[in-house]
Amino acid sequence: MAPDRTMVVTADPAPPEWAAFLAASPNATLFHELPFLAYHAADRFRFHHLVVRDGAAPAAVVPGGLVGGERPVFTSPVGASVGGPALAAGARASDVEAIVAALQEHATTHGWGGLEFTLPPAVYAPEVGDMLSFALFRRGFSLTERWLCPMLPIARAGDERHAQLFRARFPKFVRAARRSGVRVEEHGVEGLSAFLNVFDQTYQRHGVAPTHSAAEIEDLLGRFPERIRIFLAMLDRTPAAGLLVFLLNPRVAYTFYICANSDLPKAQGNLVAIAGLLDWLGERGYSWLDLGPGASLAKFNDGVMFFKENLGAIGHTRDRWRWSIDATHH
Repeated sequence: MAPDRTMVVTADPAPPEWAAFLAASPNATLFHELPFLAYHAADRFRFHHLVVRDGAAPAAVVPGGLVGGERPVFTSPVGASVGGPALAAGARASDVEAIVAALQEHATTHGWGGLEFTLPPAVYAPEVGDMLSFALFRRGFSLTERWLCPMLPIARAGDERHAQLFRARFPKFVRAARRSGVRVEEHGVEGLSAFLNVFDQTYQRHGVAPTHSAAEIEDLLGRFPERIRIFLAMLDRTPAAGLLVFLLNPRVAYTFYICANSDLPKAQGNLVAIAGLLDWLGERGYSWLDLGPGASLAKFNDGVMFFKENLGAIGHTRDRWRWSIDATHH
């Protein structure tokens, strides 16, 4: 009966070992990278990253931190969208269960209150599938939150990929906007000022604060110039829309921000930018574009879901699993 062996958990990982492990892991993402998490101010989180070892070799790495006071909960991720254990290539179901058991033992030994993992949709890592969530379920974790993330499947071949996906009149809108001169540009940090133009306007219009400041976006673009890109829909020299895109792994890209210029509604900037992005990703072998959460237990955002479904998106869930030591030691 799994787990049939004991693994050991260590903290304070060596960054070169961590980076090399992620490069070969089938379910690692940009959000697992230590340099990504390091963009946060030093005092913002109590980072406490873990490595699960099978003998000397790492079997999993877990980015995260301690949340709470006297009996903190180890939470993965902190300061990112998804986390949980990144597994070694070729991990079997029994390996994954042993990894989870080792993390539970480590939490108990250190007097923590429990463990909490937010896992991405299973399509992020087809080689792993639901193996990790099943191990959490078997080891006593409870599903405490789910977010429905509309995701666009990306065809590998052809062009005009949006034409097979976009519903209603969206393909017609793209054609008309392109005829009027709207074009898509891909940028790194050199596109930031144009992106901030629509970014600032969008968040002022909605009256909410964005997740990142302009300085943090600039920092992230500098840390990962190959994996964080800006896509702009331009009408002449004016941005009609801007996307901040995270290339999370070789299969999945994530639109962290989708921002439009409300002064140019007829430019259909969002649609043209996403249509261009789909072709750019398809040419590079990507399978999915995650458009971010549209619904959760607390809120169903009808407008967001309707728009993303009209792009042809399919809902996949991002899931939060929690194990409380109190609940298992009565």
